[in-house]
Amino acid sequence: MSPPRAVLALALLGACAQTGPSSRTLHYIDKTLVTSPPVDHRAYGAYVQARLALDAEPPDLGRALQQIDLALRYDRDDPHLWTTRGEIELRLGDVDAARRSSARALAFGPEYPPALQLAAQLQLPGGRQVAEARAR
Repeated sequence: MSPPRAVLALALLGACAQTGPSSRTLHYIDKTLVTSPPVDHRAYGAYVQARLALDAEPPDLGRALQQIDLALRYDRDDPHLWTTRGEIELRLGDVDAARRSSARALAFGPEYPPALQLAAQLQLPGGRQVAEARAR
């Protein structure tokens, strides 16, 4: 007696089902391995432009903020985008805005390491001096 096709299909599906995060969603951010779902290509393109502006010498913080805001239009619930926005705002010296972005990042990714690092940095006394030092 052979098993019905439905049972074979379910067995095959169960055998092929992946456990844990896909290697396509794993990536490193500042030496920390994180997993995140694929993002909208427009959000990713704007994020890359924001990161390039942020990492330029000298940094173009206005363009970085403009591009990260564009990325957030396409992907409002990505903790990394909110963390990056907070980083830009901190470098601009707007600690209150950075705290708001940090809170949004943590709302979407409470265990997200870069968001936790930014939140810890924002709790430091003299956050404005930190922002000014980083902007130089």
